[in-house]
Amino acid sequence: MQKFDILSLDLKALTLLCRIHDAGSLSLAAERSGIAQSTASHTLERLRRALDDPLFHRSLGGLSPTARCDDIVGQLRPILDAMRSIAPEAEDIARDGATITIAANFYERCLILPPLLQILRAEAPLLRVSVIPANFAPHRMLLERDCDLALTPMPAGREKLRSEVLFDEHYACFVDPGSEVARDGLDLEHFAAAQHLGIVYAEGWSPFWQADLARQGIAFDPVLQVPSFGGVERLMAGSELVLTAPARLGQMFSPALTAIPAPFDSRMQIRMVWSPLSDSSTRHRWLRAAVRRACAAMEAPG
Repeated sequence: MQKFDILSLDLKALTLLCRIHDAGSLSLAAERSGIAQSTASHTLERLRRALDDPLFHRSLGGLSPTARCDDIVGQLRPILDAMRSIAPEAEDIARDGATITIAANFYERCLILPPLLQILRAEAPLLRVSVIPANFAPHRMLLERDCDLALTPMPAGREKLRSEVLFDEHYACFVDPGSEVARDGLDLEHFAAAQHLGIVYAEGWSPFWQADLARQGIAFDPVLQVPSFGGVERLMAGSELVLTAPARLGQMFSPALTAIPAPFDSRMQIRMVWSPLSDSSTRHRWLRAAVRRACAAMEAPG
């Protein structure tokens, strides 16, 4: 076995090794690193020579790490984390040209990002922002360092992450303005019998209000299901369909859809979640403060 020369490798190469290990894919690791796949492939070959190990084997699920690769990555992570914590940052946020990655879904992208981006353009014009779907695994994305910050209704759980509630949200029912439902409103009995439009969320997740109703013995059985909120107002035009969604989305749906009170009191909390590794980062502390200011600037639901 060749002697392992750590000095022959740089931090970018070692970081790429960890990202390939996390993603199980060379192309995905290259994308997350902001480099071409050919560059990532060349770096992986250099890592294999330096570490005297194939590191990964091809499998049906992608790239599977060798036992030695698992051991190396396990030892590398705390070292790379420590290096990130001492890396110098721009003291003047106005001259900071770094890239930050925010994980957020439709709701957070529509409501929090617009005022947040206004703040960033005004105070940190050189800062680059990458927004990726949070889906329903934002905590895994943070732990695997795929994002710097997550905006999500999902609680932090048992992971070693920081979590802060930004605001509370309730639900409303959205209907066509000319519908009978818009005229008469909904009580719980009529809600149960209504024609519902349902959103099919990723990874089998369901909104909190559905679980609350299920505990009352009320089943949710939509007549139409779509994969996102995008364009629902056009699908609902001239119908008696009922869409139950976070009330603040009324800003997006009006005037095509009318909001009426939901016949139940179910709420969720929108959170900002981040890794404690960024606690001492000037850039990240400023970003979290900017998110708080953006939320304070949001228009309250009507």
